Amino acid sequence: MPKLEHKCGEFLRFRDLISCGEAQQWSGVANTPKSSASWEALADLACNILDPVMLQFGRIELTYGFCSLELIRARNRMSRERGIFPAIFPKLDQHCCHEVNNQGQQICERGGAACDFIVPGTSTLAVTRWIIEKLPFDRLYFYCADKPLHVSYNSEGRTRQVTVMKPKAAGRGYIPATMKAETFLELYSDES
Repeated sequence: MPKLEHKCGEFLRFRDLISCGEAQQWSGVANTPKSSASWEALADLACNILDPVMLQFGRIELTYGFCSLELIRARNRMSRERGIFPAIFPKLDQHCCHEVNNQGQQICERGGAACDFIVPGTSTLAVTRWIIEKLPFDRLYFYCADKPLHVSYNSEGRTRQVTVMKPKAAGRGYIPATMKAETFLELYSDES
């Protein structure tokens, strides 16, 4: 298995994808992948999505990366303590890569890997449109032009599915609107 300091792509180390995010820093859990397939999936994400994004736009800020079973529990604790909506869906969002739960079942059956990030000084809409037009992503969650973007990569299959996350009126949670990548490009121009 790789070490945290090993490079997982041209620009990032595994540590960058494993130690990012408020919950990991708040809790201090080790958050280390146990599955070799998870390490491979993180490297695939870095090489196929994050490296090209950084070559095009420059530095990125990772806001959420790999999520172990221990980090899921820590995120839920943090949310309860702060009285905030946890906004994580481990069975769907691919942050757990190929990790398994206590029953030995893969947490997210879709496999692959995911991360959330922003490009400082660049609209998330512009980055989203570029990824859709140029890269082999699996799933992408777009919140708005100034919030982090969620993107996943899966070497086994890429659905190229885009989900626009609209905030609920009460401010707790989101209403997802899932569409094909081409539909997103039609609905969301660079000026939107």
